[in-house]
Amino acid sequence: MSRETKSKEAQASRRVQSLDVLRGVAIIGTLLTNIWIFAIGSGGDPVYLLGKSEEFLSPLSNAISNGKFLGLLSILFGVGIAIQFESAVRNGLRWPWRYEWRSLLLLADGFIHFALVVQFDILMGYALVGMVIAPLLLLRTRWLVVATVLAGALHLALEFNRMMAGRSAGGRGGDDDWAEGFGGGAFGGAWDGEVPTTYFAEVADRMGNFWALREEAFIIAPPLSAFLFLCGVLLWRAGLFRGDARAHAMSRRFAVGGLTIGGTLTAWEYLPLPGKDIIGALSRYTVAPIVAFGYLGLILILLRRRGGSGFLSRRLADVGRTALSCYMLQNVVAIVAFSQWGLDLGPFGPLGTVLSWAAISALLMLGAWWWLRHFRQGPFELVWRWAVNVPFQRADRRRQEKRDEDEKQATADRTSVGAP
Repeated sequence: MSRETKSKEAQASRRVQSLDVLRGVAIIGTLLTNIWIFAIGSGGDPVYLLGKSEEFLSPLSNAISNGKFLGLLSILFGVGIAIQFESAVRNGLRWPWRYEWRSLLLLADGFIHFALVVQFDILMGYALVGMVIAPLLLLRTRWLVVATVLAGALHLALEFNRMMAGRSAGGRGGDDDWAEGFGGGAFGGAWDGEVPTTYFAEVADRMGNFWALREEAFIIAPPLSAFLFLCGVLLWRAGLFRGDARAHAMSRRFAVGGLTIGGTLTAWEYLPLPGKDIIGALSRYTVAPIVAFGYLGLILILLRRRGGSGFLSRRLADVGRTALSCYMLQNVVAIVAFSQWGLDLGPFGPLGTVLSWAAISALLMLGAWWWLRHFRQGPFELVWRWAVNVPFQRADRRRQEKRDEDEKQATADRTSVGAP
């Protein structure tokens, strides 16, 4: 094997490692947002359980995580679509038929997760948006740029319209009005002053309030998800994850621009400055994605400087390789820990809530590390891969047989040409 080939393989390996680490960070980061909702759902709001030494933790956690890691996860989901598209083209598969089947399975998976586990599932929304985005990858890159701009413009128009409508109705508008409808925490539907105290009551409550609880996934988030998915596709095609000098420069621009602009706007919400209510109303769906791009650039810079081989990087990569399993299992662990029918550990104060997040995150890393010592994929990923491939096994077998025949024929032709 030539030195050039080895270099290319090593670069490809680092690229996959960086994507795994990024996914792991996104999964652990979304839990930092959700852990507060689990704590509220257990019967109390940690905001009202503050000690003087802990009062900064809740706003700090919100500033770091709220919507930011979900934005990062959305960008990486788009990168995944781009990788699957290239794989389909490389293997001569028709696009997007197999991907649409994957999306249907993801939709079903999300529905089960919503019904049986927790109300703020993101998989259903991702599946629906992915179905729409996937065929667009057949377009030339310049038309994808146009589609990305249109999706972003639509999202901003709807956000400002929603904010103004909320303010004219007497509320703050934007994200806060949606959050007020989330008062039932992780375990209930529309807040009516009572939290379901049994598991089956929680399931019945979520199903009874299905459309109200799916407003974010089906109405608010899709334009933003489409924008971020397409950004992920474009960043993959632009070579952000290749590890060369151009990719390094792009990473620096994202880190500096995203963290400077997004960080300033995030801090604005918590300072006594004019317009803080407007910034706060736009924090989750407008400011947070800007910070997500900053996180993306910063993590890539750190990985390239340190080689991505440190202990924490490896454990985060394990979570990233089992992202679907860890995303669902972190919610299962949290709901069992905090629910009244489970261990009923909460509510904790802010410090206890953050420590709970750290404990569940460590458990996920440990579990992912142990599992990957014995299996190549996570438990849900193994079932997922089987379900995705089942309808196409016969066609794949015929395609492989044809390739083998063509290869044998090509070998025979070369042999006959070289014969005396």
